[in-house]
Amino acid sequence: MQSKFIRCLSGISVVLSIMLITACSKKDNSGTPGGGDPVNPGIETGAPEKYTKKVLIEEFTGAWCGWCPRMPILLEKLHAKYPNVIISAFHASDTFDIGRDVRSVIEEKMGVQGYPTSKLERLKDLDWYDASNNISFAQADALVSTFAKKTAVLGLSITSTVAGNNLNITVKVGMGQPLNVTKAKLMVYVLEGGLTGPAQNNYYSLDQVKNDYMNDPDLGPLTKLAHSITGYTYNHVVRKVLTDAKGDEIPAAYKIKGAVYTKDFTLDISKYKAANCSVIALVYGQDDEGKLIDTYNSQVVIAGQSQKFD
Repeated sequence: MQSKFIRCLSGISVVLSIMLITACSKKDNSGTPGGGDPVNPGIETGAPEKYTKKVLIEEFTGAWCGWCPRMPILLEKLHAKYPNVIISAFHASDTFDIGRDVRSVIEEKMGVQGYPTSKLERLKDLDWYDASNNISFAQADALVSTFAKKTAVLGLSITSTVAGNNLNITVKVGMGQPLNVTKAKLMVYVLEGGLTGPAQNNYYSLDQVKNDYMNDPDLGPLTKLAHSITGYTYNHVVRKVLTDAKGDEIPAAYKIKGAVYTKDFTLDISKYKAANCSVIALVYGQDDEGKLIDTYNSQVVIAGQSQKFD
């Protein structure tokens, strides 16, 4: 009798153990609904691990600047060789100036001290000239190539739609790896190309300097143009900075591997030609003193179109 009772208890114990193991297994495998992070509830996850590295060049220019026409020639030549080069142009003190209050903050962040200036990945000066002040496309090419070979630790996607006069934008930042930086900043610009208006000053046609450039295959054509070029076409012109001039900080909870940070923007583009507009998004990092650390990646899309993580 006692033996049967013990065997009965043993059987019940086995059944309870199986039920407990099954329950625990189901709980462990269920995950968090919606692909969220169980450690940080509400954080979207599922970002890809690998991304294409885009190389950002930010130009600082002006229609009044007689030395500035050389920069678009260099930047377009680099873009032709490196399709993943993304170009933007901030204008100062002319029709296309976005405003000194915003522009000066951006210039100070990157250490812009004169015009023309082009900043590669917000960190390096980029120009035609080598250390001996000789025209050299090779040195600019090599510098861009170095950055293009870097591994991208994050990626960006941009969804944009045009509804009436409004451009609606959704930017997503996907963390392929943990982002170990004090502050990560997202910046979003709207650009417009094909702009004409003020004549572009051109010092390369001046008698005292044109002999130095007329035989150069790239800059030589500038020596044959007028001192003031009417009908000059301005491309990649930054028309609006949608984030703070210093960028919008990405919360720390989103700097984990696999996290996806999302931000929405809307802009009235009634004063722009929508077909000539584009959107640039970038993420850069800085230390606790505000010093630039790196530009992690960028993305560009034509207004009204979308670009997934790539």
